[in-house]
Amino acid sequence: MEYTVQNLEYAVSIFYNGEPEERAKAHTWLTNAQKVPEAWNFVWDLLQPTKGTVVQFYAATTLHTKILRCWNELPKESYEELLNKLLQSVMAYANGPKIVTNRLCISLAAFILQQETMDLAPILSPLTSPQNSSLLLEVLTVIPEEFSSMTMGSKRRLENLKTLNKSCPMVVNDMLKILENVYNDWSSGPPSEEIVNSWTVAATCVGSWLNVIQNEALAEISYSITDRAPLIRALQMAVHVLYTTNGIVSGSALEACEACLSSMRIATTQGDACNYENFGKTMMADLASLVGPVLAANNVPDSVNEELVCAMVTCCVSVCETHSGTVVKAINADGENSAVLPLLRLLLEAQGAPGYYPLHETRSNLLFSLWYILQDDLLGRSDSESAEKLKPIWKEVFSQLLMAFITKSEMPPESDLSRDDQELLRCYRQDIGDAVMYCFMVIGDMCWDIVATVMETAQKESRREAALHVLSSLADVAQNDKAPAALPGLLRRALQVVAETQDKRTLETALECIGTHATWINLIEETCDGYKGLGVQCVRAAGAALGRCPMPAALALRRLTTECSDAASLLVQDIVHAAMSAESVSYPWVRRQLTSAAGGALASCEHSVSSPLLLQLTEHIAQQISSQAPAGGSVSAQCAAALMSALSRQPQLAAEMFRGLLPSLTVLTTNPALVDPLFQILNNTVSALMAECEPFLDEISQLTATAFQLHPSASGFGLVVFVIQMVGPECEKANRLLNGCLRRLVQYLTSEEAKGARPDLFEALFHGLYTLTRKKTHHLEWIDSLMPELMSLAFRALVVPETRAFRTACVWIGSLATQRVQALSHFAPNVMRALILAISCEGPRGQLEAITVLVMAINRVASSPHEFKEWLRRPLAELNFPSPHVSPGDKEKFVESVIREISNKRRVLYAMREFSLACRGLAATEYGKQCIASKQLVA
Repeated sequence: MEYTVQNLEYAVSIFYNGEPEERAKAHTWLTNAQKVPEAWNFVWDLLQPTKGTVVQFYAATTLHTKILRCWNELPKESYEELLNKLLQSVMAYANGPKIVTNRLCISLAAFILQQETMDLAPILSPLTSPQNSSLLLEVLTVIPEEFSSMTMGSKRRLENLKTLNKSCPMVVNDMLKILENVYNDWSSGPPSEEIVNSWTVAATCVGSWLNVIQNEALAEISYSITDRAPLIRALQMAVHVLYTTNGIVSGSALEACEACLSSMRIATTQGDACNYENFGKTMMADLASLVGPVLAANNVPDSVNEELVCAMVTCCVSVCETHSGTVVKAINADGENSAVLPLLRLLLEAQGAPGYYPLHETRSNLLFSLWYILQDDLLGRSDSESAEKLKPIWKEVFSQLLMAFITKSEMPPESDLSRDDQELLRCYRQDIGDAVMYCFMVIGDMCWDIVATVMETAQKESRREAALHVLSSLADVAQNDKAPAALPGLLRRALQVVAETQDKRTLETALECIGTHATWINLIEETCDGYKGLGVQCVRAAGAALGRCPMPAALALRRLTTECSDAASLLVQDIVHAAMSAESVSYPWVRRQLTSAAGGALASCEHSVSSPLLLQLTEHIAQQISSQAPAGGSVSAQCAAALMSALSRQPQLAAEMFRGLLPSLTVLTTNPALVDPLFQILNNTVSALMAECEPFLDEISQLTATAFQLHPSASGFGLVVFVIQMVGPECEKANRLLNGCLRRLVQYLTSEEAKGARPDLFEALFHGLYTLTRKKTHHLEWIDSLMPELMSLAFRALVVPETRAFRTACVWIGSLATQRVQALSHFAPNVMRALILAISCEGPRGQLEAITVLVMAINRVASSPHEFKEWLRRPLAELNFPSPHVSPGDKEKFVESVIREISNKRRVLYAMREFSLACRGLAATEYGKQCIASKQLVA
């Protein structure tokens, strides 16, 4: 269809009202219509007041698209005419429809930014009349937003930034004029809706401008931090007025408060604001005065002003993070009399907000980053080299913070939580667990004393559970050279909770607490009087809880048997019995944890004790494997892998286990679903035995080869490479295994069955080949016979979107260029052809950097620069290769650029990007120019 007004209106109608298939076709046609030069003309016909809103919106959107993407189509002498039409349209739609007005204002902003250095005042002068003030505000607001979203070259961006910077004081002064009525007397009633909306627009506008001009490209900011005091005071006053006159802040008043607080945050945190200490202290004191009364009245569960409080807390957090150095200096210097301390105490109150998160409040999760920055700045100062030298006020602040964390860790009844709330609370408690470290860095062993006090005084189960949660988080933060004085008693209390509690959640947390402290228990038994046998008590407690709480108990048991060797050896029979009885447990994960725990216990015993027990456990697992395998069950095989991994400390036991399992492992080679568990068992066996696996090489090779013939897999080929690394390809058995599995993998990947699939196999193949090429090069002469097939697979990998397969293929070919030049030299021309194809439309553009590295490596294979040049030119001599979009001149330019800059990675990459865009037909488009400009690496 022709791009006539009637056809365009009809297509827009179909797009909004037609059937799905018709709408898709209309969308494609309308999108194409936006690209044609005639669009500069037909948009004005579609913008007539008589047209429908959807047609007008399409016209305004098309105009914006043309200005952004097709600016080079417009001659300079038409700029003035376009500006006049834009201004007329903006004013014509002053009363709506709103979506059309907004899009036209954005189009005007894009026009201004395409001019680079034009002065804003004369351009926008037609909008300065009182009746057009709202339009002027909207245009001024979207100019910096459009600047942030537009793609433009660095030169144009810098010039536009200079223009915005120059105009910023004028814009801010205009916004201040709108905001100055915040100082009126509002005691008789709240401001009108119109006034509130004007404050919202003014605050949004000034925030957008200040956010944009804080750019490192500018050496000077025309509207500096010290100039902003009047603006910040006006924004604070606006929030104060809206709160005091409304009580319950919602609707447009809430929107205005959020806009003012956001702009206040930008004005006080962007750029080099952190260098202005006096400004920071004044700002924090003023914020405390503003926020204090609001928080005091609304620091309750389910506050009616929760959104306002959250916006205030967000602003305070940003200011304190920016001026954290000022906070530390001020409190160190003035202590309790510091002007910034009131704001810090307010934020502590917000952290400990009453009620459960996220049921009753949503502000306490906003402060975690602040505590990290504050303690980092506090401990990083030269005058505060250690926690012992800190002022007492800091101990008080972070002690209160830890108490707030314990309080906020309390869990509401599960019946009160939706599924989404449960996930939010899980993440929140994880954040608390991470933030506990910040408290430890400042107050040290006081953390355990505080937790002990809470445990002693807790009246509710949820309080005890919260204290145990924080105690678990403390397990990894301290040095394991000396146990804190309160820790042994706390672990005894945790054991008591495990024995007595009827609450499942508390039991889970207590078991987690015992498990995470497993590394401490031996130390406590050795250094603390009266705590002998603590490890045995913990292991018994975890074992006794298996029936009530299987998953946390099994995990705790595994951790304890791994770390507490004395306790594990004393109770090894019970632990092995628990592992053999685990078939009744419905969770495979629990069975694996218990089997791993049994392995840890066996590895802790004398051989005379562990060997008979291991034989029983191995026979039991072997029987389970034989019974489960016909139905495809893999749980027992996974348990065998876990047990083998746990025995890695005792290679002799691992060898005994492997001998006992061997008869049952052959059944795993008959079912593709069981091949990967078999490979995991074999991999863990080789890992446990290391170089001592050679006596078992016949069995390992036979099992691996049989399973790999049935089901080639990434884990299987990884196992083969691992075996070669352990025993070396000079071992004839290992060499035959590698040869057979590699040929089977190549056969599978070149078959129709694997076409277009299995990126994991491609990655495993080339990663394994890279490892062998780099470390075992002189043993791989036989691989030359497979080189044609391997190169063909590598060429396939170069045109797939899977990043890891692509990169491993490039890395392997590059390693050949370094380690086995003679193997690669024959294929180098074909490799270069495949790379050129990958640069064009066949490959993903995101992989050009990897291709660049490989092209530079291929250059090293060539006997001379002339030969390398011929490798580049030979495929490009083909007609329409690699794309009909590139001319012979483009090809020659590409070749010369690569040859000339072959030792400079950045310049070769730049040439690749240019050629890639040309191959896709994008080089001459506005998108192509902007893409090159935005990613330009070479001046």
